[in-house]
Amino acid sequence: MDYKLLLDTAVMAGELMLANGAETYRVEDTMQRMLELSGLKTAEAFVMVTGFLVTLDDPSIQSMTVTRRIHSRGTNLSIIDEINSISRGLCGGELELEEAFRKIKKLKKEPHPPQAFLLANAGVAAAFALTYGGTWQEAFVAGVAGFFMAICLYLCSCMKLPSFFGILLSAVVISLFAGGLLKFLPIIGNLDSIIIAAIMPLVPGVAITNAVFDTLHGDYISGSARMMEAFVVAASVAMGIVIGLRFIQ
Repeated sequence: MDYKLLLDTAVMAGELMLANGAETYRVEDTMQRMLELSGLKTAEAFVMVTGFLVTLDDPSIQSMTVTRRIHSRGTNLSIIDEINSISRGLCGGELELEEAFRKIKKLKKEPHPPQAFLLANAGVAAAFALTYGGTWQEAFVAGVAGFFMAICLYLCSCMKLPSFFGILLSAVVISLFAGGLLKFLPIIGNLDSIIIAAIMPLVPGVAITNAVFDTLHGDYISGSARMMEAFVVAASVAMGIVIGLRFIQ
């Protein structure tokens, strides 16, 4: 077996999973199963929220260790599901190592287009407005606010700004747009309903869920880190909404 290729495949899989919102224990379990295909005496993966360390070692080969730092994290359950499928196929003997490496590398090279991100956020905001009992007018305004929020998030990501500032500015955009529009056209709907619906894509639900899962699986450091991350995101959203509303008053 090409141990270097196996190590690179596991590292790339773990990097993508961790960067797209997978639980720490899931990333560690996936990488561990892939590394154990080597049959070597030592095949270890140690994963935390901000990075991981993997090692392959045996008396018959020279030790190989790789460290990866994850600088930004988002949520893309589709990529996590695809990597899980590739990992299961590789471990089950349905995929060759080279084919698994090519598939994972393709996922890394071909991220989803920004248009899908923008439209998805607008659709989610509009759907939440209807779910909370809002009118079609409120859903439309919430959808447009969610669209502008997504543009702000995307631009902040392109400029490599810290996630705190990106979320803060996006929340400011939501409150400025919704508040400014309803100030001139009060017949459109309720400001609170529109803002609540528009900020739902920013709510750290995945981070909170992962924090609970990691804690229950014994990863207390990762669980605490994810809980703190959720708190910072929630605080950013709240501060952004308040700042935006203060501007339009």
